[in-house]
Amino acid sequence: MFRYGIFSTPYGRMGAVASDSGIHMLILPKKDPDEIIKELETHYLELVRDDKPFQKIASKINDYFSGKPVKFSEKMDLAGSTPFELKVWDITLGIPRGEVRSYEWVAKQLGDAKKVRAVGQALGRNRLPLIIPCHRVIKKEGDLGGFSGGVEMKRQLLKLEGYLIC
Repeated sequence: MFRYGIFSTPYGRMGAVASDSGIHMLILPKKDPDEIIKELETHYLELVRDDKPFQKIASKINDYFSGKPVKFSEKMDLAGSTPFELKVWDITLGIPRGEVRSYEWVAKQLGDAKKVRAVGQALGRNRLPLIIPCHRVIKKEGDLGGFSGGVEMKRQLLKLEGYLIC
């Protein structure tokens, strides 16, 4: 059984989904809460709304968006993920706030510099952005690359963390 909550942030409304095993999905800010519901319906057949269990993560996310350093230590439910995705995400978890690494760097940590594209695909399937900070992975040339919340959101997150100043 999955539960979900919707909460406000300075960037719009966000959604979070959890199972008994931990947080399962974060939906990055949307202007309209109906957009969150639509996205949830594409991933889940059965959901129960219960905002209360998400108050702690909502508070942490709002602290994060206000520029405070936040340590996300919530239990994560990564069921359904591939072993490769789990390895990529584990490496990404180690990238410090305010720093970035390249897709190639992540691939090299995996032991195969040729897996750059596969790394990008695994990061694109990260359903816990912010908690697993995939926004901290950029192209080796310095371009931001892609992001599930859009490149502008990635830029905003990196500005919040002090990596980008413009």
